Amino acid sequence: MTEPTLVLLAGNMCDERLWHGMPPALLARAVHADMSLDDNIAGMAGRALAATDGMLIPIGLSMGGIVALEMARQAPARVAGLVLSDTNAGADLPERAAARPVHQDRVRAGELETLVADELKPAYLAQSNRDNQPLRALILQMAIDLGDAVFVRQSEALRTRADLRGVLDKFVGPVLLMCGAEDRLCPPEWHFAMAAQCANAVVEVIDEAGHLLPLEQPDKFAATIVSWLDRHWGTKFG
Repeated sequence: MTEPTLVLLAGNMCDERLWHGMPPALLARAVHADMSLDDNIAGMAGRALAATDGMLIPIGLSMGGIVALEMARQAPARVAGLVLSDTNAGADLPERAAARPVHQDRVRAGELETLVADELKPAYLAQSNRDNQPLRALILQMAIDLGDAVFVRQSEALRTRADLRGVLDKFVGPVLLMCGAEDRLCPPEWHFAMAAQCANAVVEVIDEAGHLLPLEQPDKFAATIVSWLDRHWGTKFG
């Protein structure tokens, strides 16, 4: 039987560098979804589905996890399993939705670098990682390389997204929910609540990581996914 294609769905203002810690053999069998062109989650999901044929396993971080759920909503027969990391299946929280237009205006005014460096990304990291200058530089560089227009589109997509918790109720395939123990944006308890809605889900909480788990603990992140893939598909992905 043909193994499902892995579809990597990066988080807000992250690119393919988010997945640098994944095993090369796994990356060779994966497709990187383009999350930069749409200003709505449905469009991102549709573009990711169109990028490959056949069965697939979306692997999404944060915004990418939201897109993964939308892919399962749009094409449930094609999604064999889901890996959702540091994410929120619900609609945008009111306080976050209210802040996004302010952030968008600041970015349009040329403040992307300041916003990412001083306000957004440092709060995403575990305490032990906040002084990791190479990590912070990578996070900032990904955002700068994606640029102002992508920030505005992705921010608007997050602001206007639908509540996708109902997808979890209907999804019958295996689900891996992962979270940094110090994720303050999408805390572990949210992931346990999502797991309770699923027919076949496990939750893995990883220490010394915040919201950017694939960058903060890349080895543990990758090993957890590879073990889960091997367990359910009986083949070596790592």
